[in-house]
Amino acid sequence: MEAFVIIALIGIGLLAAELLLPTGGLLAALGIVGLVVGGILALGSSDSAADWIGGALITLAVLSAISFFFITRKVLRSTRALPKRAGTEEMIGGEAEARSSIDPTGKAFMRGTLWSARLADGVGPIAFGDRVKVEAVDGLTLVVRPVVTPAAAIPGRQPGHHQPDQGAS
Repeated sequence: MEAFVIIALIGIGLLAAELLLPTGGLLAALGIVGLVVGGILALGSSDSAADWIGGALITLAVLSAISFFFITRKVLRSTRALPKRAGTEEMIGGEAEARSSIDPTGKAFMRGTLWSARLADGVGPIAFGDRVKVEAVDGLTLVVRPVVTPAAAIPGRQPGHHQPDQGAS
């Protein structure tokens, strides 16, 4: 088997691997180089089909490079607008449920986990069962404030004090 065939197959394998692995384009670049080297070696070979195979490999490398360039630009453009958040940073702005009274500390349940919680500055006590919004994460403690709901905005009703429905029989 000719060397250009082996190098070209390795190049095609690297391009295929780039589709499946998050390498940031490294495998694609190596695959394109492999196709070009395979094409150049094919053009210098004495094999009867090597002339058109060399041109085809170099053409495939150029088309792969152009495709990779445009697809990568489009992917980067679409993901650049997304917020760069991971871990506990994702929790900021989310809602949790108070699993104890929080005055000034207590427990809140968020995403399947019971967290320690403390009140944000300038916030009054929060009752068991109230919805809270996470303002910050300090180590393993959520800094929270109550979520204002339309029911909580009714005059005379305080958050955490559930009143029975007046219309129920």
